[in-house]
Amino acid sequence: MINEEIANIFERVGQVLEFKGKDRFRALAYERGARSLRGLEGDLDSMAAKGTLEDIPGIGHDLSAMIQEYLRTHHIRSCERELYKVPAQLLVLMDIPGLGPKTVALLHKKHHVKDFAGLQRLLESDALLNVKGFGEQKIANLKRGVALWQAGKQRMLLGEALPRAEALLETIRKIKGVQKADLAGSLRRRRETIGDLDFLIISRNSARALREFSRLPVVKQVISLGDTRATVIIEGGVQVDVRAVPERSYGAALQYFTGSKDHNVHLRTIAQKRGLKINEYGVFRGKTRVGGATEAECYRLLGMPVILAELREDSGEIEAAIEGRLPDLIEREDLRGDLHLHTNYSDGRSTLAEMVERAAALGYEYVALTDHSPAARIAHGLSEEKLERKIEELERVRRQRRGRRPRLLLGAEVDILSNGKLDYADKILARLDVVIASVHAGFRQSRDRMTGRLLDAISNPYVQIIGHPTTRLIGSREAVSFDFDRILKAAIDMNVAFEIDSQPDRLDLTDTLVKAANEAGALFAMNSDAHSASQLEYIRYGIFDARRGWTEAHSVINTWTWSKLSRWLEKRRSG
Repeated sequence: MINEEIANIFERVGQVLEFKGKDRFRALAYERGARSLRGLEGDLDSMAAKGTLEDIPGIGHDLSAMIQEYLRTHHIRSCERELYKVPAQLLVLMDIPGLGPKTVALLHKKHHVKDFAGLQRLLESDALLNVKGFGEQKIANLKRGVALWQAGKQRMLLGEALPRAEALLETIRKIKGVQKADLAGSLRRRRETIGDLDFLIISRNSARALREFSRLPVVKQVISLGDTRATVIIEGGVQVDVRAVPERSYGAALQYFTGSKDHNVHLRTIAQKRGLKINEYGVFRGKTRVGGATEAECYRLLGMPVILAELREDSGEIEAAIEGRLPDLIEREDLRGDLHLHTNYSDGRSTLAEMVERAAALGYEYVALTDHSPAARIAHGLSEEKLERKIEELERVRRQRRGRRPRLLLGAEVDILSNGKLDYADKILARLDVVIASVHAGFRQSRDRMTGRLLDAISNPYVQIIGHPTTRLIGSREAVSFDFDRILKAAIDMNVAFEIDSQPDRLDLTDTLVKAANEAGALFAMNSDAHSASQLEYIRYGIFDARRGWTEAHSVINTWTWSKLSRWLEKRRSG
């Protein structure tokens, strides 16, 4: 958290300097420092004690001194003085997609925009059409950015919410008198974004347990506190609801408060047809309780097996349960490898050897080291010369690890250029074990152009995987527009896999598109897209996304044995 706190300060100061039109190089220094701190896996306190802060890329003498000041005082006075010079309501606007510091400065100077309300009024008028550089398309993009920002402000990414909730759940389970506690709500269903955190508990003295919960150090404000429910705000401004329910009703309450609403409505309809009533208190026949202690009991009384939480969206799971055709969902243990890892050869923050060691610790049988191609300049994409250096190191590590897992595959994440061509020539692609083709620029191309671009990539015999196909970033960038049905058919026909990118702000393909692709018989590659050794753990978020899309292990190429995967990779090359 300290790393993130200091990174946020540096990033904001860089924005302020750019807003004020000051030294661009100073602004870039703060931005580089923020990026380095966000990717840092080390402990800043330890590094400060050892005097090694300046070993961090982008952290020079001045930023090192600021970090030490924050560690001592929780303040950086020079940064605070800089930030005070720009109103906080203007700083907030810089977080809106499409509204960088320079644009905010222009709108502030020319149109006296001072806050979000002023921005909305301006966007609703025609005034911007008279400003150089603001055509109808840019204004439309800004409006979409505002909508994305508003939605994102109200919800957390799964990758932020779940670690918070897991830590809190562990603490709740240690409260005296708590016999059982579980997550509920959309987080239990593993939705990609989460609003509030919901928990259920069983306790012999629920009033006392809830009082103890409300006194936890993480709780910053108590909204309401009763004998059966507590609502609080914890660090980070997140609302948490804890409900205490009787043991006899626990399963029914867990089912009800997990949702979704549509799933629950459908279950009530099924119950009515069987002469039953189901609610958070149990399953009833008339006034007689016939079940409710466990979820399994509730579903059994409605004539079906338990439906796993990730599937409860009323998208056909109830019919499938009744008919005995629920999918056997993929588990993390099914994965044998990860086919999308970045090292510090491009924009990764760990060395090749460090990535391999973490993969080995996870028990993987194989991994692909897939740094960016040259067009990804901001990601330090690899020129041919740099790729050769990486190949030499990879061969050296292979020799050092001879006979040990994981098997190391030479790969690349290759840009699909705006004209549909790939960023590496075929002679280079032919040397790679794994080729992931991804869009990293030209997001605003027309639907037809983007469809053609993806089709061209799929037709290249060296491409085995289409990386993060929609390119969306949750809350900050919309998905590109393309004909998914055409792309899906082409990928199946050409035996190309869709990536399920596990980065918490991507989860791309989305769960709904994963389900559609599953129904058509597509293949997937379940990848972490890790940019540091610790990020290999992000794979669990992709697993959740895949499970919500009804994915079974056999459809995911990196659940296959090396023998099967290697045959598939080679078959794709040979057409």
